[in-house]
Amino acid sequence: MINPDHEFRVEGSHWISPVNFDAEVTGDFDFPKPLGLIDSTLRKIRYTAGATTSVDGFLRVAAALEQAGIKDESLNLDWWGDPQPNRRELELVREILAGGFAFTTNVYADRLLGQGEPEPEIDPRGVVDLLAGLGAKVIAPGIVQAPSAEAEARQFKQLENTLSYAKECGLGYTITLAQCGRRDWDALLRAANVAVELGARRLDLMDSTSSLSPEAMKVFIRRFKAGLKSQVPLTMHVHDDFGLGTAGAIAAAIAGAGPDVSVNGTSYRCGFPPLEEVATSLEVLYGVDTGIELGKLQGLSELVAYETGVPLPQLKPISGTYAYLKHTPGDVLACLRDGANAFPPISGCLHASVTGAEVKWVWDSLNTRAMVRQLGVLLGTELKPDQVDDVLEALDRAVNAKSTYPRWLERDEVETIFAAVVSGQL
Repeated sequence: MINPDHEFRVEGSHWISPVNFDAEVTGDFDFPKPLGLIDSTLRKIRYTAGATTSVDGFLRVAAALEQAGIKDESLNLDWWGDPQPNRRELELVREILAGGFAFTTNVYADRLLGQGEPEPEIDPRGVVDLLAGLGAKVIAPGIVQAPSAEAEARQFKQLENTLSYAKECGLGYTITLAQCGRRDWDALLRAANVAVELGARRLDLMDSTSSLSPEAMKVFIRRFKAGLKSQVPLTMHVHDDFGLGTAGAIAAAIAGAGPDVSVNGTSYRCGFPPLEEVATSLEVLYGVDTGIELGKLQGLSELVAYETGVPLPQLKPISGTYAYLKHTPGDVLACLRDGANAFPPISGCLHASVTGAEVKWVWDSLNTRAMVRQLGVLLGTELKPDQVDDVLEALDRAVNAKSTYPRWLERDEVETIFAAVVSGQL
């Protein structure tokens, strides 16, 4: 944990507003202790269209998640209407459970519980046997809303039978409550309380359509907790349809539900709350212990991008290329004068080293003579006025000669051109 004392300025780490820790701000915070962060990176990679991840790639990502401090991982094994489980999901579940990782893995399966209708008979005992045989320790039946009171009664009885058998097999169980933001409230609480009475170790709320605003999320979680007959840990699953995935996950945590995250926001549709954004925000802005080693986040983010083949967005917070890229005159001057890793962080709140990232400066078309003079100081050369103009002109020509992105010069290019101009070779 990097900010246990809720300090707005920590040398070498961050400098944020003291208002973040004002009593008026923190008065209604109800963060779970422990936070209960749950990771869905592996199953979300499996759901990412076009991802190129191999079995070995999944295992490398799993190992990196373990090293970063992930304690709870969530996997899916679904039949999707077929007589056999999906082969790709089955492969992932088998390999991860056999990998001996330190994190706890709960496995959701769509055939552990039906809707309570007189539908084609499902065999939840067979699914429990399959998961136990694969090495699962925790299963996650999902309670969808039953279409009638009679169906709900049958569904709850089936849940009781399934969980009783799982317990006989030595398995623990969490319960997933899908589409929670749009479900009938009373029906949702009935299902939750039945699950609690049956010994669920955790309730995983899922707002997969991003139906809750961050403000509504807090109210929802507080009302839900108040409606439970017994308190158990909660998690909340949201997506990023409105660009509010991180905000929604943090709002859920503020109200008492552990956030569900994935590295880089990897997922289908609009993505998911990114682990690196949620964890870093909670640690720095809220002083919450996430259990994550923040210094491993940049490497983890880059690993997932490599293994999936899905590139990191350039402007992505925390781990994107631009997050610690300095190119404006004031920023470049500060880098040249004080060093890229100076503190306070140059034009930011967070020092790059917190997440294992690096600051770098580049030279683009937004430049000044002051930058050239400071470059000369850095390189041990005092420039005459005409030399300053010559260097600036040469650098401008080099930038303008680049017709494709990125239209900038890297540091080594800048220093080579500088030396050539000063020596009269250019």
